[in-house]
Amino acid sequence: MKYFGLYETGANTGLYALGSIEIEADSTSDAVAQAEKSAPPGCRTGVWPYQMISGTPSVVTPTDAENGKQYHVLAQPGGAAGQFAGNGQIFASIGADAAGMCLSLQKFFGYRLGLIATDAKPAPVASGSPSTSAGASVASSGTASSGSTSSSGGSVASGGTAAPAA
Repeated sequence: MKYFGLYETGANTGLYALGSIEIEADSTSDAVAQAEKSAPPGCRTGVWPYQMISGTPSVVTPTDAENGKQYHVLAQPGGAAGQFAGNGQIFASIGADAAGMCLSLQKFFGYRLGLIATDAKPAPVASGSPSTSAGASVASSGTASSGSTSSSGGSVASGGTAAPAA
């Protein structure tokens, strides 16, 4: 399955910006682990699952490591220019990977949904240097062709605002 990372815009803001690097992973938790490698210091990481073709996603049976994992749902009702924020729902990978529920419900709701582990921890902050910027790139859309990335050229600044591309 394919994903993009979701990176918190600043420590404990609860707002997430879409990263620009496509991730291919066997499960949601594997995608989160890959996205965490690029996490801004002090910020939490989630993922946005996507598929390039329309229609209902295929069922992805969760691996033993994925089975039972729970995720807070992050919604982006403001469209591609908006940020992702928690919407109060929790999905679990039981019987099928939670990413499939996101893909299906995105079509129903008409906006994108992402996932962040219910036990997500902020990325480590280097000692002696506070985090002042998330530093993650913002993707303009989730329609990237296989093997490429999609980016608006902007970046996410602390406080949840996207800096325009120069």
